[in-house]
Amino acid sequence: MAKTPIVGRRRWVIGFLLGAGILINYFDRVNISVAAPQLQQEFGLTPADLGLLFSAFFWSYAILQIPIGIVLDRLGVMTVSRIGAFLWGVASGIVAFATGFGFIFGARVLLGVAEAPAFPANSKATGYWFPRGERATATAWPASTGSSGRRAGRRWRRHAGTGPRFAGRGQGPAPRRPRGREARWPYAG
Repeated sequence: MAKTPIVGRRRWVIGFLLGAGILINYFDRVNISVAAPQLQQEFGLTPADLGLLFSAFFWSYAILQIPIGIVLDRLGVMTVSRIGAFLWGVASGIVAFATGFGFIFGARVLLGVAEAPAFPANSKATGYWFPRGERATATAWPASTGSSGRRAGRRWRRHAGTGPRFAGRGQGPAPRRPRGREARWPYAG
């Protein structure tokens, strides 16, 4: 078996860029929940409309996971990643100029299409750039940034007053949860 040639330090720059792409990917997934109160007010959206907007991304994203792997094998990481990045920008532009629910919904579906190649492309790029002995570390980096993106998105939602710690959208904090002795002895006075 031929030994995989080790690419210089550049492979770690590539690994960092792959991780940064996944971090931005996760920010993009949750940003609509931060803007939900403003979208609801601006476009007169119902809670059901918001639910559709929140889920629209995941419909196309989930449906395309296996087909995008086949496309990646045929066209390669560079081509598919470039197309995905272009569509990602188009989807963001559509949201910026949206005039109603339909445009935002379409943009969220397109965003799911654009971001579907992210993880499969990262896995394939890791296989190209990293020798077998470093692939686990190289794969863990983008995966950990994805988790960081979810946590940061939750923090943004809390800061915006729309997260789970808040009673309503922009209505201020929910009542404080009892802690310590208060939690154990609620009637201790």
